Formats: sequence, C-alpha cells, structure tokens
Amino acid sequence: MFKVLIVEDTLLVREELRDILTLEGYTVFESENGRIGFEIALKEKPDLIISDILMPDLCGFKMFEKLQNNTETLGIPLIFLSAKAEKEDIRKGMNVGAEDYLTKPINVNDLLNAVENKIKKKLIIAQTIIDKTSTISSILQHQKKELDNYAHLISHELKTSLRNISDLLIWTREELAQANNTEVSKSNIKLLEEKVKRMELLLVKLEEYKNITPDSFKNKTINLTVIAKRVIRRLQIPSHITIQIKKDLPTIFADEKMLEKVFEVLLQNAIDHVDKSRGRIILSCKTTEKEHTVSIKDNGVGINPKYHDKIFKMFQTIESTDSTGIGLSIVEKIISHYNGNISVQSTPNKGTKFNFSLARTNQNE
Repeated sequence: MFKVLIVEDTLLVREELRDILTLEGYTVFESENGRIGFEIALKEKPDLIISDILMPDLCGFKMFEKLQNNTETLGIPLIFLSAKAEKEDIRKGMNVGAEDYLTKPINVNDLLNAVENKIKKKLIIAQTIIDKTSTISSILQHQKKELDNYAHLISHELKTSLRNISDLLIWTREELAQANNTEVSKSNIKLLEEKVKRMELLLVKLEEYKNITPDSFKNKTINLTVIAKRVIRRLQIPSHITIQIKKDLPTIFADEKMLEKVFEVLLQNAIDHVDKSRGRIILSCKTTEKEHTVSIKDNGVGINPKYHDKIFKMFQTIESTDSTGIGLSIVEKIISHYNGNISVQSTPNKGTKFNFSLARTNQNE
C-alpha cells in the first residue's frame, strides 16, 4: 500500500488527516515539524508528503529544500498545507518548486483527489524512468557487444597480418644469407608490401565503419540517379565493362554522403568481380507503396551460396579476394539506419544482384 507522511505541528489537523487517509487504505506516518519529517522521509521513503508551511524547528519550505537536495528523497512529491490568507506563502512555495497545495480547513474530497493524483503522477514518472533506463541499458548492452566484437575482430585481423609480416621478414633474412635466393627474397618483399597495404586499407575501412553513427547522418532530399552517376564518374572502370542505369532512380530523403558510400561499395564490388570479356552492370529500382528497392546486377563470377549469409558481417570475405571484408558491413550499417534491408541473389559463374530497400515512410516524397 502507498505511504503518506504528514508533517503538521497542529495535533488536531494531523490526526484528522491521518484518520481520513488511513480509512482510504494508506499507510500514514506523522511528524510535528520539518526536521523530524525529513528524517522520517529518509528512513521510510514515502510515496507522498503532506506538509504544513509554518512550523517550529524547521518550516515546510526549508524541509522541502532539504528533500530536493538529497538524492534519496528528490523524487518524493509534496503537497503544502496553507491557510487561505497565506497567498504569499503559496507563491513562495511555487517559486521553490512545490506543485500543489491545499487550503485549511481541509476538504476531504479535495484531499483525496490531490493525494491520488500526486501518487498516480509519481507512478507514471517512475515507470517512464524504468522504461527509459531499460531502453538505455539495452542500447548500451548492444553497443558493448558490438564494441567487444569489433575489438576482437580488429585484434584477430591485425595479429594475423603482423604474424605474416614477421614470418616473411624471417624468411627473407634467411634467404638473403644465401646468394642464389635473391628472386625469392624479392617475392617476399612484394608480399610484405601487399600485407602492409592491406593493413593500411583495413584501418581506413575500420575508421569509416566506426564513424557511421546516428549523429553523422544529415538527411536532405536527394536523387539517387544523380548520386549513382557521380559515383560512376569517380570509379576507375575497365574499358570492357559498361554500367547502365535502367530507368531513373527515385528521389528520397537521406544522407547524400552515406548513399554515395553505398553505391561506391556495391559498384566497386561488381567491377572487381566481373570476369567476362564484356562486363555488364545494371542499376534499377522497383517501387511499391511501402518501399523502394534498388538493385545492382552484374554478370561476374557470382557468389557461392554458402557465403550469402556471411558477406554482410565484419571481416567475412569471399575466397580468392583481396577485400578487407568491411565494405558490405558498412553498406549494411547505413541501410539499417533507415530501417531498410540489404540482400544478395547470386549464381556462381553467372552473376550477382545486390538489393537494398528503403521504406518510403522514411523519405520526403
């Protein structure tokens, strides 16, 4: 049952309030002044305090200030008792943060309504705090898990590369001691350069991934055809590959730089995996009432089905590729920010199609 503390120096008033609230099922504590009232509040943590203003030892205002300055009693609501003529006291109470007051003599219905409403409000606030705390806790746990995975994967990748470099250096030192092994040494040095280059690329991509946060998205109205063409102009496209935009892509409300990154990763991925003498990459879009689904299709080497569920995860790479395994993770993170989805359809030796969808409710159309 809810607990109410009555702080009132007049015994008859205190007993009247106690009897009314006790009959309504409340657990009641009593105090004749603010000093004792504050001590009881610390010990019992009442759901509500009803306090007179003018009292000996410690007045209602001073007690209220002490309650507000103590983290254990800060959230306890308080109703002041005031005589009808004490308007200045009521104003002073409002100035120090008191939200409610009752005038003497006490009207029973006014008292019960005020008590019920105050406790209901406290419960709502408490539940809101619990809900927000739970949400924040869930977010923090997810971020901690992501950070732990991130740190583990970085450690694994960098340790692997450093171990390879260390081995190559040892072998090169041994082979340089032998006059006839210069060609092998040159080969090892080339491998060393490739390993170092891969580590540098890995760190750049990791920085990109880390910098994709909710605060980094600056949404505005953009046209995906314009974005795609801009990216295509920047890419180094071999002469045997053609890129075609089939129909105009939609205008959406999103971050320009982020969508450029999506097209850059997916188009470069397609270019890197085209093995035909005449490579074709086609961009298209299908629109429904709920979403836009943009597709990037190529006629390249394709992706083995066993990789379809892995390629969007950090550091998951395909056989025979120099990829860092982060690019598609970056794309997935950007699309997920807009509550969209990304998927892959692919047949080995025939080609691959990546699809990413963006809900139209997220867009200014």
